[in-house]
Amino acid sequence: MPSGAPESLAPPETLAASADRAASDDHPSDVTTLSALGAQLNATLTWDALVKEIIAACVQLGNASSASLLLPDEHNAMLYIAAAHNLSAQVVAETRVALGAGVTGWVAEQRKPVLLVGPLDTARYPHAFPKPESIGSSICIPLTFSTNGTETATTIGVLDLGRGIHSAPFSDQDLELIQAFGKLAAVALHNARHFRRMQRQTLQLQNLVEINRDLIATLDIDRLLRSVVDRAVELLRCQSGSVLLTDDETQELVFRVAVGPAGRRLIGTRLPPGAGIAGVILKEGKPLIVNDAKTDPRHYAAVDANTTLTTQSLLGVPLMAKETVIGVIEVMNKIDGTPFTDEDKDLLVAFAMQGAIALENARLYSDLKKSFTDTVRIIANAVEARDPYTAGHTNRVTHVALETAKELGWSREQIETLEVGALLHDVGKIGVRDLVLQKPGLLTEDEYAEMKRHPIVGAQMLEGVGALRPMLPYILYHQERYDGKGYPFGLAGKEIPTEGRLLAVVDTFDAMTSDRPYRKGLAIETAIAEIKRNRGTQFDPDVVDALLRVHANGHLILPEEKM
Repeated sequence: MPSGAPESLAPPETLAASADRAASDDHPSDVTTLSALGAQLNATLTWDALVKEIIAACVQLGNASSASLLLPDEHNAMLYIAAAHNLSAQVVAETRVALGAGVTGWVAEQRKPVLLVGPLDTARYPHAFPKPESIGSSICIPLTFSTNGTETATTIGVLDLGRGIHSAPFSDQDLELIQAFGKLAAVALHNARHFRRMQRQTLQLQNLVEINRDLIATLDIDRLLRSVVDRAVELLRCQSGSVLLTDDETQELVFRVAVGPAGRRLIGTRLPPGAGIAGVILKEGKPLIVNDAKTDPRHYAAVDANTTLTTQSLLGVPLMAKETVIGVIEVMNKIDGTPFTDEDKDLLVAFAMQGAIALENARLYSDLKKSFTDTVRIIANAVEARDPYTAGHTNRVTHVALETAKELGWSREQIETLEVGALLHDVGKIGVRDLVLQKPGLLTEDEYAEMKRHPIVGAQMLEGVGALRPMLPYILYHQERYDGKGYPFGLAGKEIPTEGRLLAVVDTFDAMTSDRPYRKGLAIETAIAEIKRNRGTQFDPDVVDALLRVHANGHLILPEEKM
């Protein structure tokens, strides 16, 4: 196989062959047992199940009172306990062994087995922990595997077995048997690791396809970012995850999206410039793995204190937009307690790329939408300028209409269309003569007939503009009445499109509260009472109820008018 080619699964017959070669012909029962165990391990490709089976099998095979399987942490070259028998949860969680240190570290580095009976030779194994008094003898063997046909074997783990002081000590025969089993276990671990990698790559591709589908379907940035974080947390099997974005004005990092136990409390939390591991990632623009956050001086413990979240390990990568770091995506605390690896980092980098694309698309869309809305606002203001008595009417109607639509549970897309439709609802007045539009007194019958044409005139003006076609119902139907006495078509009830029913209530409310040359505007409470009185006759009841909730929340007045 050419250099650099991906590793492949070892063929199933390798397991049985290893057993036959490693076991002595003098012990046919051992060969049978090993072959059976090899077949069992070979059939198990699920990682969590495999490490448990390895421990159970070696305990049975070696008649051991305790056992542990240690695997290398790919990030810091330390060994951690992946599975154990008769060891406390605290020992399993806290044990970290450096390569070369102690018996286990020596076995991993030298790739040589050890049989220990009696006192531990501390001169040979410096930094070794004293052998517990309850352990009478122990076996420690390296799990090695040669890839791509090379002669040099790679250590992929260490098996450590112990027997109590009241049991017969391990013998050379036991050591040979466990070594033979170790060859089977190494092949099985290699296959399971490769299988897990393929599974994760498949899941990664599936999730990236789904995220891309979301990118096409919506530009709701919070929804997209949450989709990215949810999938990253699920694939990496983490306790929580978050996206932090830079505040351009303060240079602080702000939690924009957060999932997990403290998710809601984290959203909106700010980190001082450069603070925390996320601050380091933002500054350096490089991914960072921290598998012992509690002892890392870069960890910003204030976040944990404010949320009762304990960050044990963290993986973070930068969000890049046009070679500029605009934020950080991070995941924390693997559920199974294992450390983050470079493989995990590569996966999160792929998700970060999708998150950055979502942010950039949303920014471009936001800029485009703002330019479009600003242009529409200029048109609306130009129409309004012809009638000094309606100054500010369009902005007020738009504000209250948006608040009312939110109370009705309209979607983001509906609300965006509403904003432009409300701004343009009176654009047809551009076709009404000044002497009619600016007349301070009551209109004559003919003048009123001319004024009643403005919805149709406005719709005719804009119907040829494709981008504005969804806004036409606001222009055409905002003067219709729920009881059928409105204009231009005299529609009633649900015959009136919902856009027209909403705007009719809001437009009338603003007209009642605005000053005119021939009358003073009504007080808000008086206008609200009048709206309620005509609920179900002139106005759609559902829209009236939503407007009343807007009033109760104090959102009827534009923010700048409250100052």
